[in-house]
Amino acid sequence: MRGTCAYAMLIAATLAAPAASLAAETEDGRALLERHCGRCHGLAADAQGPLAKAPNLWIVLSSYPEERLEFELAEGIGSRHRDMPQVQFTSEQIAAIKGYLHPEGSAP
Repeated sequence: MRGTCAYAMLIAATLAAPAASLAAETEDGRALLERHCGRCHGLAADAQGPLAKAPNLWIVLSSYPEERLEFELAEGIGSRHRDMPQVQFTSEQIAAIKGYLHPEGSAP
């Protein structure tokens, strides 16, 4: 009986780990966008950013095809005005941002 309980607990922990990892990645991605982009852009689907002229970044980035999103985040999304910094993200940061934009693991 004791072995059955230990096995059940191991299975439960194994199943919970990916969900916890996904939640952490989602939070990390949001934190990255807040730190680098949040002073101007809205970062949730229905959020208006502090700078009225800045587009909602969640909507813009969510619309990118996956391979283009990865490229743009790695190379630094270009800006059409001089006040926007060009930020280049690492592959780990890109994975976290994608986890925030597409928590279910599939691009639109």
